[in-house]
Amino acid sequence: YSCVDIITSALASVALNVYKKDEKGNRTLAVNHPLYDLLKYSPNPYLTRFDYIRMVYMDLLLRGNHYSQVVKNQKGEIIGLYPLIADNMQVKLRTNGQKVFIYQSDKQYALNQDEVLHIMGLPDKDGLTGLNPIEYNRKAIELSMTTEQFGINFFKNGANGSGILYHDKVLSDVAYERLRKEFEDKYTGLMNSGKPLILEDGLKYERLSLSNEDSQFLDTRRFQKTEIAALFKVPPYMLGDMSKATFNNMEQMMTNFVMNCLMPHAVNFELAVKKSLIRNKNIYVKFNLNSLMRGDFKTRTDGYKTLINIGAITPNEVRELEEFNAKGAEADELYMQMNMTTLKKLAKDDNEEN
Repeated sequence: YSCVDIITSALASVALNVYKKDEKGNRTLAVNHPLYDLLKYSPNPYLTRFDYIRMVYMDLLLRGNHYSQVVKNQKGEIIGLYPLIADNMQVKLRTNGQKVFIYQSDKQYALNQDEVLHIMGLPDKDGLTGLNPIEYNRKAIELSMTTEQFGINFFKNGANGSGILYHDKVLSDVAYERLRKEFEDKYTGLMNSGKPLILEDGLKYERLSLSNEDSQFLDTRRFQKTEIAALFKVPPYMLGDMSKATFNNMEQMMTNFVMNCLMPHAVNFELAVKKSLIRNKNIYVKFNLNSLMRGDFKTRTDGYKTLINIGAITPNEVRELEEFNAKGAEADELYMQMNMTTLKKLAKDDNEEN
């Protein structure tokens, strides 16, 4: 749950915009494109963009596939994206090479390829659907759940563990039942943990179970947390495991999280939307993951200063990244320090002086 919550929240929190490139490669926001408002604010009347993105990636992380029905107006413009239940969908390939989506709700519906936005995770061998990540990692998740249940039962039944009560003689049914009930009432459960045993008539107790330390319970729990974090490519420190985290490497781990976990998910979504919903080659969608990699204020501003000094970015572009309002036309110009020049020009000036 934590891994899915972290990933879906991170991707839903960053800006998702529709852009248009001109012939020179300059990009501007495609505010007039039908997808602009749908992906930036709300894809349908009952979901915000934040909710929708979380639903998309929850399907991908837990099912391996996401499906949204694409609703268009009479002009053929997209006016809504409606998530569908992934478990109710079957995907087949027609003889013409087009996908057909068979959706089972109150009745069965057949949707054409242009009526469904299909985003899949790691592709299955046929390339029609994505593999279910939970199914393929069942053993690791099952071990974690079993370890958690063991811990619950361990403390529920008494932190001293279980053992054997034995006697040299055979107990009668009445004596056996009385002994069982008294022992459960007085000596099992967390509140009764540590109480001394009071035995009668030569009854003896022999402990069987191992301690938490002997069974390496805590190490197993920590290992399983790391295993599941690795499945979702989430740094363990984000799940509360600070054993490998330091002040010096925290920012680097965040960068690795963005590059190795979030980036592939973002590109997958961008390409799926481009392929299924956008026909104009100059229109595309993009997550702004830069906002997650800005680092601390000093590091960020030093980076901006370097980019401005080499003429790679304008002051207004910096202001846009920091969500400041744009300034005058001069802030749209590229700048470069006066004392910088090319080696070629230095050689030419040197020759002229000689």
